[in-house]
Amino acid sequence: MVIPGIVSATFKTKSIDEVLCIAKAAGLDAIEWSENHHIAKGDVEFAKEVAKLTQESGLEIAGYGSYYRLGEGMDLKPSLETAKALGAKMLRIWAGSKPSAALTEDERNALISELLEAVELAKQYDIVLNLEWHKNTLTDENESGLDVLKTINSPYLHTLWQPTQALSFEERKEGLKMILPYLSYLHVYYWDESGRRPFDEGLEHWREYFSVLEKDKKYYALLEFVLKDSEEQFYQDAAALKALLQKGV
Repeated sequence: MVIPGIVSATFKTKSIDEVLCIAKAAGLDAIEWSENHHIAKGDVEFAKEVAKLTQESGLEIAGYGSYYRLGEGMDLKPSLETAKALGAKMLRIWAGSKPSAALTEDERNALISELLEAVELAKQYDIVLNLEWHKNTLTDENESGLDVLKTINSPYLHTLWQPTQALSFEERKEGLKMILPYLSYLHVYYWDESGRRPFDEGLEHWREYFSVLEKDKKYYALLEFVLKDSEEQFYQDAAALKALLQKGV
């Protein structure tokens, strides 16, 4: 089962109410709230307010998109406390800031050690950490990302997935297959060599991506990176996503 939704950072400058209105008008069912753009980490009371507003809007909270990054000496607790107040069961984090192939063995081991500590802390909050699947991190290559997930091997560490431009279509699809046991949800958009494009231009790719998913498992498919940050384009993208999902891919 794939539930369509929105990454709130799609509309960085819009208010909580505006984002909720757009999501509902588009007929979406879930949202990932952004730490940097909508709910600042540590603002627990505001997170509780947003949780109530989201529930009243009939949307599920897919997760809290934090900008905690391994290797930067950051404190994860404020993000976890905010996610807890928001009612988010999943918290997005970033797996470092260097390409996996450029890391020395010691640097990689240090990131893994920090991630182990982060997972243990998240367990105390009963929140699942999710790695951002992104270039210039430990998850920039399929094998590296999978190795991290297998090494930690915890129900409190999963991953998100998105079609990074650093890989070919075939590599993206293969990577998605590889990480299925650890996959929580997907960030949905379509880019070509020129950058952002309307989602309906990438339907063939996304039909293939969705076909890989396990039929009896729940996933969120959350739209972001809209062409020109256009609200009108977003509604078109949402309609195309919903139509694709309704075909039972």
